[in-house]
Parts: sequence; C-alpha cells; structure tokens
Amino acid sequence: MPEKNEKGKLPFVIGAVSFILALWGGFSLAAAESKVLKLGVINPLTGPAAPWGLNTKCTMDALKIFFNERGGVTVKGQNYKIEMIHADDKYTVAGGRAAAEKLLYTDKIDFFVGSFGAEPISGWAPLSTKEKKLAVVGGPTWSPKVEWPYVFRVSASDEERSEALCSLMKEKFNCKSVLYIMTDDLVGRVTKENALKFEKKRGLEIKDFVLVPPETKDFYPFLSRILKSKPDYLHCKVPPGSVALIVKQSRELGYKGHIGYPTSMPGDLVKWQDIAGVEASKGFIGIMTSSEEWSSLGAESDKNYEKHCPNFRSTDIAYSIGPHVLLMAIERAQTLAPDNIVKVLRTDEFHSFHKLALKAGGEKTFGIKNHMTVPVPYSIITGKGEVKYLKSYEVYTP
Repeated sequence: MPEKNEKGKLPFVIGAVSFILALWGGFSLAAAESKVLKLGVINPLTGPAAPWGLNTKCTMDALKIFFNERGGVTVKGQNYKIEMIHADDKYTVAGGRAAAEKLLYTDKIDFFVGSFGAEPISGWAPLSTKEKKLAVVGGPTWSPKVEWPYVFRVSASDEERSEALCSLMKEKFNCKSVLYIMTDDLVGRVTKENALKFEKKRGLEIKDFVLVPPETKDFYPFLSRILKSKPDYLHCKVPPGSVALIVKQSRELGYKGHIGYPTSMPGDLVKWQDIAGVEASKGFIGIMTSSEEWSSLGAESDKNYEKHCPNFRSTDIAYSIGPHVLLMAIERAQTLAPDNIVKVLRTDEFHSFHKLALKAGGEKTFGIKNHMTVPVPYSIITGKGEVKYLKSYEVYTP
C-alpha cells in the first residue's frame, strides 16, 4: 500500500519495474531504431473546464515519461517510444472537431487518449470512426455508441458516479433530499434525464433542477430562488471554475447544507480554493484518488508525477489507466491495426495502476462492449489544499 509523501500528496504511479514489465507482457527496454507512437490528447485547455484539462495534460505528459523510461512499447520486434500531442477542445462540439482535425491531418497521430468532455467527444468521435483511429479515453458523461466502434471508455459512467455519490450522501451525511445544478448543454441534459430516471434507485427526494448557461459566473439569481427549497445537498454537474463560484456564492447566501461533485476535484486544488474560498470549500466532496485505490505493484513510490506536475495533484486514476490499457492491448495484439486491438480490449482483462482487474462491458446498456468501469473514490476537502478520503464505490454497468 503506497503512503503519502512529505507534502501529504498521494503518489501518482507505483511499482517495481519488474512487475510493470510482467504486466505489459515484456516491454522491450532496449531496442534499436525506435519509432514514435503518437497519442493525440483532446482536452479543454482554456475556459471554465480548463482546470480538468490542464491537469489531464500534465498527467499525460508525465505518463509519456513514465512509459518511455520503461522502454515504450514493442510490436513484432519494432520498438516505439510514446509522444503525447495536445489540442484544445474549448469544451465545445466545434472545438472538439477542430482539435481532432488538427491531430489527425496535421500531426498525424496514431491513437486518441485522455479526452473526457461529452460535447467535444461528440464532435470528434465521427472522425475517429471515419479514419479508423482507436480512442481509449475517459469521460463519465458521454456514452459508448454502436456507431462509434473505435471509441473505448475507461472510466465510471456519470450514472455510476452519481449513484455512488448519492449513496455516500445518504450513508455518511444522512441526506434525504437533493437539488441538481447543471450546465444547459448535452452534459446537463443527460444528468437531468438520469436523475429523473434513477430517483428511486438513488434514494433522495429531488427538490429541483437548475440548468444554467455554460459560461455563467453570476449564480446568485439562480441560487437565491432554488435554495428556498432547503435541500440537504447540492449535486453540481458543471465545470470546476463554475462549481467554485457556486460554492462561494451559495455559502454567501447562507446555505449550510452539503455540496457534492460526481467528478474529479481540480488538480490545482489551492488555485480552485482561491475562487471558492478556503472556509467555504471545507466539506466539499468530489473524486480524488487515495492510497486505498492504488495497485500494490511494488514497495517503491514513483515520483514521476510529482516531479513533472508540481502544481497539480492526481485526481482521477481513470485518466492514467486509459493510456496504460491501450499500450497493453497493443502489445498483446502485436499490431497497430485498430480492429485487432479492439478485439483484445473487448476480451482481455487488464491490470493497471489499480488493485482490480478491468474488463470490457456495457453491451447490454450501450449496445456495444466498449466500456470499462473504474471504481469511484470520493474525498472531502478539509483545509487549504487538503483532502480526506471517504469511501470508494464499485458500481458496474452491465
């Protein structure tokens, strides 16, 4: 079990090299004339969702170093070193499409990894299918689709995460009612649809729904109206910059209930708290990795993430697992052909930076077996830059 370092931050990835080599099927540590395997990363690098995207960007760059220091990936005797190429999707459909066009036609990437935004993915997924470019990405809100056979998700779905969070609010905080605040876009509409569909299953009385414009900064008019219903808990499904403002403004209006977030806490938590306010943010709950969730591949902690991402902390292990699963699948398939790799992804089990084996599912729910559920660990903010682990949930989509 890994331990926290001297700053109280959790290590990013762990494991003795021998264990990693065994898991990856023997990554070659020495190969002549290595080629480059280009992985395209589409994320919001500007706008209110940038705190997610910038952390994911740093995660991908740290992973590149981690993989390359261990030899990259070898296919039929040919060694490949990993390169991560980034593009800003601006958290919009059009931005996602433009980012993919750049990566595909200018940068000539081989695969997609790391993306998570539902609207941007809907913008570039058709291109991924058209060009037969396999994508192994995260993102709780977008869902695998039959018409996108090359887009594979390694992450708990939004429904799984929300169910876990509602269970936590009932179990640990005795909440009986909830009020949903969401962006008025694809993400928000899906969140509302799921909340209504699964209200009985989640076990919380729905007080109200509020869909706000994506670029909203003044939440006072919305909050002044909806907080009159006195919900036990605010369930926020908005970008990090927006939820920081909701935390700040709801506390200023006197709301003393709980505020939860069925997605990753911002990587730069201190910067996020500068917006929300340290005192106001205490008690805020979101997804944060924990020592209980890390794979025990070895006794030594790898300092790679901390070294290359000094201003961030690891928030969601799913974004580390995706590229790792892709590289393992490539080595097992011993080809870069997407159809062969997809077959491996749909049939094999994968052990990555996590205790549990991951296996594809989702055919019953999504009509296509392109989904791997990663358990959901929730933590609570206790001070400036400080969080405390609460509980992890294993909720699986059939």
